[in-house]
Amino acid sequence: MGRAAGLASAVLATGICAVGVRAGAWHQGESLVCSDCHTIHNSERGRPMRYDQVLEPAPSLLRAADPTHLCLACHDGSRPEAPDVVAPVTYLPDPAGGWFTENPLGSENPRGHDLLPASPTPAPGGPEALVLSCTSCHGPHGTSSYRNLLLEPPGNGNAAPVFVVVNELVSPDGSNPVEVYDPANLFYKSGMAAWCNDCHNDFHGRTPNEEGSFEPWLRHPQSERISGAHGADFAHWSTPLPDRVPVESPADDEIPSSDDQVFCLSCHKAHGSDRPAGLIYADGETKVSTCQQCHNQ
Repeated sequence: MGRAAGLASAVLATGICAVGVRAGAWHQGESLVCSDCHTIHNSERGRPMRYDQVLEPAPSLLRAADPTHLCLACHDGSRPEAPDVVAPVTYLPDPAGGWFTENPLGSENPRGHDLLPASPTPAPGGPEALVLSCTSCHGPHGTSSYRNLLLEPPGNGNAAPVFVVVNELVSPDGSNPVEVYDPANLFYKSGMAAWCNDCHNDFHGRTPNEEGSFEPWLRHPQSERISGAHGADFAHWSTPLPDRVPVESPADDEIPSSDDQVFCLSCHKAHGSDRPAGLIYADGETKVSTCQQCHNQ
């Protein structure tokens, strides 16, 4: 048997895909089991292999009708070891998840990304209409970026791949989402705002006026330090704030500190929330409670 054939046989025998192992990442390396998501014969002793118990084969030999329904087979709250993105989780002060189909992006009052749209939907602040699935943002076979985010998401706002870097005190091991998703466990370092820019590019950067200077309020600044931002109260941010919103901290893993800077996830939940535009309400009740963390008016 040749070396290539032997390797293929070993991969099939173990059910493990040949992807390089990176510590702390799930859906990669030895945690990426092909048979969790794909089936070869679409039946086992006459029983369907799809999670929805449908006998018909699915594209790419998936064990569900499409990538989103496949992801939701584990991430729907039925498996406590997998982060639940359907019901709002209790271990976050302003939880993500649970809003994907509550109020789609194309509606008058969007609350988050709509993963089951009937037709392509324009991204707010972006020129393209997109049909989203979980794999529009996440690489199911793993990537070198945080949370397996795609290096090149489906928009057209970035000319080059974007790596999102986040330090985690506790890494995912397939059984500990409560510890991993705790905001105190995450230190955002770089890349997230630029990554969002791929689809929401009109919301990023500032627009020069006729004289060529920048009007500070035409766009809310992002990836700028709170300590030097116009209108921000860094002294207030430095106090012991309850339910502190996320910030990027590129120079250290200490929050609050002088390098803290606002980015997209300081105000919005990536998977949406029960608030308009997927906003974070720091106190759980009011939008102004989020604004006043940096602007203590």
